[in-house]
Amino acid sequence: MTLPPDWRSLQILLAAIDCGSVTRAAGRCGIAVSAAAKRIQELEAELGVRLLDRAARGVTPTPEGEVLARHARAMFAFGDRLADDLRAVAGGGLGRVRLAATMSVVAGHPLPQALAAFGHARPGIEIELIESTSLTILSELVEGRADLGIITIGTALPEGLTGRPWGRDRLLAVVPDGHPLAGRGGPGREGIGLGELLREPLIEIIEGGAITLLLNDMAERAGLNPRAAFRVATVDSAIRMVAAGQGVAVIPDGVFDIFSPALGLVGVAIAEPWAHRRLRLVGRAPAMLPPAARLLHDHLASLSEAD
Repeated sequence: MTLPPDWRSLQILLAAIDCGSVTRAAGRCGIAVSAAAKRIQELEAELGVRLLDRAARGVTPTPEGEVLARHARAMFAFGDRLADDLRAVAGGGLGRVRLAATMSVVAGHPLPQALAAFGHARPGIEIELIESTSLTILSELVEGRADLGIITIGTALPEGLTGRPWGRDRLLAVVPDGHPLAGRGGPGREGIGLGELLREPLIEIIEGGAITLLLNDMAERAGLNPRAAFRVATVDSAIRMVAAGQGVAVIPDGVFDIFSPALGLVGVAIAEPWAHRRLRLVGRAPAMLPPAARLLHDHLASLSEAD
């Protein structure tokens, strides 16, 4: 097995990429400029590739340098997690796990209850919950800044990650009671199609989020153009805009149940296959996870809502 480059040389390379200069990288790392340059040159010779493009105004990473930098950052993040785990064990605990999940997973599914049960059974394991979008979660996992994630998009997983079904939800078009579409909601109603939905002014939630990307993709495939009335950062803001009659929001059914009683809103089913989403529990292969993360993975997997 080929040994990875030494940590000090990787640290200097990352500093050079971040600073855009070997000279400034040397200052950051507390090493002579000539020694820093030599370290990077030896790293290039060892790997047989050029890692930096050098110019009068500084340095930029080559494609090979970007690949190495991405893996190096993951290695340093793993080292930080190892240090955290060792400190936790020394303090009488059993480790720390970073779990990333989307807002709709946290608010619309029994994840909080699952974490509470895990904390009761494993009081020595500290869990850091990170709320983010699905694409950002995948990036966090690849770069080693999270151990596990629960996502709502069906995209192919990056190399090195595995996923398993964890839950389901259904997307609803949310309108005020009395809206022309409101009569299409409720049990046993047929719901609405994509064309009907896109004729309405939409309240988009977190531009670049999973639902916005999904709607834009489905509209493009159908040759339709979504009409965004407003773009807001949170579901709460979107719901209040809907209640004020400013447009229609698309949100998961579990999240809708939180808001509907107080604001007099109606959730109308979207009668499209893509409106039925499968959630996934994602991370590195369980055998590759730190012990604490593997225990949480197994706990969450045992509580999967998807059969």
